[in-house]
Amino acid sequence: MSSMKRIGALAAVHENFLAAPTSPLPDLIRPVVADSWRRSLALGVDPQSEAAPLDMPENELADYRANHPLAAMMPLIRRLLTDDADEAGHIVAVGDALGRLLWVEGHHRLRSRAENMQFVEGSLWSEGAAGTNAPGTALALRRPVQISAGEHFGLGVQSWSCVAAPVHHPLTGDLLGVIDLTGGPDVAGPRTLALVRACAAAVEAGLQLRTTPVAAMPAPRKPAARLRLLGAKAGTIEFDGRSVDLSRRHTELVWLLASAPHGLSAQAIDVALHDEGEHLITVRAEINRLRRVLGPSLLSSRPYRLNLPIQTDIAQVREALAEGRVEQALEQFTGSPLPGSDAPGIRSLTDEFVCEVREAVLASGSAAVLERWVRLSEGSDDAAAWQALVRILPAGSPRLALARARLGRLG
Repeated sequence: MSSMKRIGALAAVHENFLAAPTSPLPDLIRPVVADSWRRSLALGVDPQSEAAPLDMPENELADYRANHPLAAMMPLIRRLLTDDADEAGHIVAVGDALGRLLWVEGHHRLRSRAENMQFVEGSLWSEGAAGTNAPGTALALRRPVQISAGEHFGLGVQSWSCVAAPVHHPLTGDLLGVIDLTGGPDVAGPRTLALVRACAAAVEAGLQLRTTPVAAMPAPRKPAARLRLLGAKAGTIEFDGRSVDLSRRHTELVWLLASAPHGLSAQAIDVALHDEGEHLITVRAEINRLRRVLGPSLLSSRPYRLNLPIQTDIAQVREALAEGRVEQALEQFTGSPLPGSDAPGIRSLTDEFVCEVREAVLASGSAAVLERWVRLSEGSDDAAAWQALVRILPAGSPRLALARARLGRLG
């Protein structure tokens, strides 16, 4: 059946359903859609409605989403989905567990069109509020779904297609929210569904890396291994009286596992290492190779985890920052760890670490610290750091003219 004929057939089935909701639905309607239509009708959703309700005003939304668990994962979601939205022709929406949209980004022209159906930040897209739609149905079922055009319950939404996947807390399993791609008819398909599913898994893996419940922490032990992630010796691990130079991939694996004391599943490692996942066989092969390099006693399975704590030079930098020794921290910080890595989980860990260093530098109020920072590649184009330096340097300092000139070029 051609796409136009299918759209017409879906419209006819939808009309017949509304007229006689207890009548059997044809095979054209997928069971997941049929069940959602029935739920939408039972929840009292008006199929003639042109827009979803606005559930949270703008003045409340900013604080709410800033404190939402998914806020910390937005840089990762943007790298995986939003950065290509203009070229791919879709909108990226991230909502909470109730179906309330917290971030709506992506293709500018499509977002303007989507405003007509209130597909905006602060609107409510649960099934109970808007009927069958990908984010609402994904939350209702707690699994990824795709909804194509006429499969939507509301007539005002049937020119759109969407795919969505829920996000769960990696330790408790609680529903945190939903990630959605919305656009034209090409959006609803197996490729985009796999992409959104992989993004949700990457977010859950990122959350797991950030989550360390105190009650579940093992008793403190003296670090038995040291991993270097900064400078020329990055990739060197020292343990049991020996030093081993790891490959780039094995260094990434050890850093990921060292950042997740409760361990990581093969799927979590997969999405942390690959943009679209789907490399489980490769992950397991790399883990086996890493076990041969380190020895079987250092690495356990189900989930994959390290059997002894690992101290990194990044942790030493963070310790110095926490104690206010920013200049000493910068002496140890020789640049971003593992530069050039294309692994999403590593980029997330790197971005978080570099951001911590930068924030401490800007808050230091020290000309020496700022000058050291702007000499690094991470700080050379940092306009805020150059501005702070211009404010701090004394009027007669020869370095002031240099700072002003550099700031002018950046402006």
